[in-house]
Amino acid sequence: MTHRRIMITAGSTRRDSAHALLARHVAGRLDELDRSHVLVDLAEYDMPLYHGDLEAEVGVPESAHRLAELIAESGALLIATPEYNGAVTPLLKNTVDWVTRVDIGVLRDTYIGLMAASPGRLGGTRGLAMVRTWFDAMRLVVHDSDLSLPQVGEHIEDIDGSPRFDATTTDVIDRFLSGFLTQFDEYCCGRPAG
Repeated sequence: MTHRRIMITAGSTRRDSAHALLARHVAGRLDELDRSHVLVDLAEYDMPLYHGDLEAEVGVPESAHRLAELIAESGALLIATPEYNGAVTPLLKNTVDWVTRVDIGVLRDTYIGLMAASPGRLGGTRGLAMVRTWFDAMRLVVHDSDLSLPQVGEHIEDIDGSPRFDATTTDVIDRFLSGFLTQFDEYCCGRPAG
């Protein structure tokens, strides 16, 4: 049986990351929709750079075990990830490398959605494509469309000292989230997503 909880995380731990803002925004929307979810800050799951010799010497970090348990207890995973030089962030790659050392199949039945927010005009699409290709190679179930927010700096407003997405961007996020939730619910019921 697929768990109904949705885990949300960002592939960046930078304090002013638009991706962390996006992850928090999505968690807030899920709150409003009364959907079970957990917002995970990867900064709280520090792991060394994966190395097979290190694993052989000291084992898998305790933080990887805790994170793998959270993933296993969630039916869906929404990842807001930047692209670094047109590719996957080292943080996201390293995190997946370690949690799959806990359990190679930890992500296998998880319905995954990909999101990006970028200061550039492409909206992180190259990085999203790299993550999708990587996850497809792992035979993971990935939502059929990605959320891409280009020129995101122009769509963040300061409201009472807190950054927020403007109404237009919030609408784009809501449309993505609606489609994701519909397909996740179908996935949970055993019908093919997409």
